[in-house]
Amino acid sequence: MAVAVCFQLGRNQPAMPVCAGPLFPETPMFKRVLRQRANDACRDRAARCRGSLRGVLKALRMQVKVPTMRWISALAAGPLDRRPRVVGDLDAQPPQRILVIRCDRIGDLLCSTPLIAALHRKWPEAGITLVGSPKNRAVAPLLPYLMPGPEFRRDPLAWVRLIMWLRRQRFDLAVSLRTEVLSGVLISALSRAPVRMVANASPRTAPAFNLVLGCEDAHHLRRYWRAAQRLGVVFSAPRPVIEVPEAADRHAAEMLRALAIADAKPLVGVAIPNRANRRHRVRAWSSDALVHFVKALVAHGACVILLAAGVEQVEAFAVHAAVPQTRVLPNLTLAEMAGVQHRLDLWVSTPTGPLHLADAAGTPTVMVCTDPFVLGWAPQGVRHRQVCATDARDIAPEAVLAAALELLALQPAAAQRRSRDVPGSMPAASSRRRTPVSM
Repeated sequence: MAVAVCFQLGRNQPAMPVCAGPLFPETPMFKRVLRQRANDACRDRAARCRGSLRGVLKALRMQVKVPTMRWISALAAGPLDRRPRVVGDLDAQPPQRILVIRCDRIGDLLCSTPLIAALHRKWPEAGITLVGSPKNRAVAPLLPYLMPGPEFRRDPLAWVRLIMWLRRQRFDLAVSLRTEVLSGVLISALSRAPVRMVANASPRTAPAFNLVLGCEDAHHLRRYWRAAQRLGVVFSAPRPVIEVPEAADRHAAEMLRALAIADAKPLVGVAIPNRANRRHRVRAWSSDALVHFVKALVAHGACVILLAAGVEQVEAFAVHAAVPQTRVLPNLTLAEMAGVQHRLDLWVSTPTGPLHLADAAGTPTVMVCTDPFVLGWAPQGVRHRQVCATDARDIAPEAVLAAALELLALQPAAAQRRSRDVPGSMPAASSRRRTPVSM
């Protein structure tokens, strides 16, 4: 008698009926399925063990790391003025030279821009210099009042160059845009600035700073938006604040015009996720889900523009081969990308720098991510959606499509048919010539 047996083949695979004829263990398919199940169970057990061990090791490391960082912070700030300060002290004696420090990634610095813009608004005559990483220095052209300082690198020679540069400078105010790291502590201390500011307090680095704005918010963008308010500068909504240079904006308009897109079609930008390393792979939805989503979006009448950088261009052209109606843009600078995004009706991306850039440009976004990113990094407001799962590989393209169609339905018809030369989402009275996008 033939028997149909169902097996769960893997984490995401549906149950599969196997017609094994007489149900004997000698059946090759029967053995193969059992072997697959055993391998999956072993991998799950190994992952749980690694997770438990990783948690124990992390707890032990933190027990050593936090007091060590606190001791280093106190030692670095030892010879400096450590008297507690308030914002009113700076009002009495406005700073003339300000150093801002953020040594991580592009998206992190974009989320910090409300505080940087507030420093410029509050003290417009002050010079503001950025010490940033090789990557996030690309944000500097979007903040014309920000002067790029030396690059921060982790090698000893770069530290020597940075220390020599700091010895030649004289700053009145140093602002570490990330409280929890030693790079901000050491650079602030080496600047010898009498006032060293942070947005929020951290037990790791508290001794190094004497002006804490007290913005204890787990969401990174809201934290710096509230820090701007503590300085007396109010932005209407928690969004990154940038200014798109005129030349980059004009180039973006020319690129979109060259695509010859029908005005009746909504423009949707889709960022190809970075899969170059483990850190980015765990937050990237699968290639198959991405292609499925793009096909469905095109079927609903949208024009999909694929944006990718570096090695991601290979996947972009693979998606274009699967969906020929899509367009692939070449590598862009951040300023050019902001100009393109400002003319889109929607942006779909994982939680990376371009997502926050689209938010700054005033474009509705769909963030495709794992659960933890929603709490700390999701764009704020009714014009944004998040589609998340515990594992990024479990994100269903149908859910992303539903979120995208919902946001497109909320767009005014004029935005979907607007000229590609003149941004449609800026107020008519505002000029695109070097005016802040997020106002």
